[in-house]
Amino acid sequence: MTIEMSADVRGWFRERLVAALEERGIPASATTRLYLVELLSSFARDGSRARLGRPLALQLADAVEAEGPERIRLLRQLGDTALYVLGFFEDHLERRGVSRSYVVAMGGRAYSSAESLAAHSPSEAPRRVAYAELADGFEAYVEAIDEVRESTALRTPQDIVKLYDKWKRTGSPRLAKRLQKEGVFPTVPASRTLH
Repeated sequence: MTIEMSADVRGWFRERLVAALEERGIPASATTRLYLVELLSSFARDGSRARLGRPLALQLADAVEAEGPERIRLLRQLGDTALYVLGFFEDHLERRGVSRSYVVAMGGRAYSSAESLAAHSPSEAPRRVAYAELADGFEAYVEAIDEVRESTALRTPQDIVKLYDKWKRTGSPRLAKRLQKEGVFPTVPASRTLH
C-alpha cells in the first residue's frame, strides 16, 4: 500500500492514526489526534519540513536563544521533527549513530517546554493539551506513528529480515509483535536472556 497524494490525505492519516492509537491503548485527546493528523499530513506534502540536516541539540539551542512566539515555534518544530523522524526513519537515525533514547528525550523536552510557554500565549494556548500529551507519552506516540508508517510500506522479504535482525539486536517486545503479525515467531535462545 502506498500513500496517494489526494485531497483527503488528512482522512487517510486520521484513519490509520486512530487505529494505531486504539490498538496500542494510547488515550489521545481529540486535540492531540488532530495535531498528529495535521503533522503527518504536512510532512507528507512537504518532507523538507523535517530538519534532518541540523542536529537536534543545535535546534534546541536555537529555540532556547529565541524569544516570544519564535521560541514556541522552534520548540514545536523540534518536537515535530523528532516525532516524525523517529516514527518514520528510525533506521536512518540508527545508521547515523543517533540513539532512540536521545531523540525521545529531545522531542519530549521540546514539547514540554512548548506546553509551558503556551500558557502565556493566546495563539498557542489551544495546543497546550497536545503538547502536554506528546511530552508525557512521546515514545508511545512514536510507536503509533511507526504503526502508521508500517501501513504505508510494501512488505517484502527483505523488510522482514531487517525487522528480525533488529529484534535480535534489541529483543524488543514491540518488534516481536510486529514479526508475529508477519507470520514470524521469534524465540529467545535458552542461553541468552533479553531485557
